[in-house]
Amino acid sequence: MEKWIEKFNALSIGEKIIIPAGVILFIVGFLPWYSASYGPLSVSRNAWSDFGAFWSILAILIGLAMATVIVLKNLGTMTIPDNVGGITWPKIHLAAGVVALLFLVIKFLGNHDYTAFGLYLGLIAGAALAAGGLLMFREESAA
Repeated sequence: MEKWIEKFNALSIGEKIIIPAGVILFIVGFLPWYSASYGPLSVSRNAWSDFGAFWSILAILIGLAMATVIVLKNLGTMTIPDNVGGITWPKIHLAAGVVALLFLVIKFLGNHDYTAFGLYLGLIAGAALAAGGLLMFREESAA
């Protein structure tokens, strides 16, 4: 157990942000993102079942992929190359985080009526993915 804690503590701040943000975005995907009530009737939709689910599902998958790469590269026993096609992982994480946040903003702007707390938590998690990618990129640039 101490080995895992040592490996986690060796991660950069950006990596420490991306791992929980990706997991939280996945969990938040099951919470209500849209809800409406009329008297005794109430209906809610989550990120997987509403009308613009395409954008939220892509953002969630990007977040999970970002977290998975960091876990496998730094905490697992797998060997993952330092770059993909000449592009380093911090650059990939920066682009992926910004794209995930952009997809969530598109989803919000596409239908911002009857929004529920899950959508706002998803936007926060998406912003955390983008911020984690930015921090990783800045740490790489400073080195």
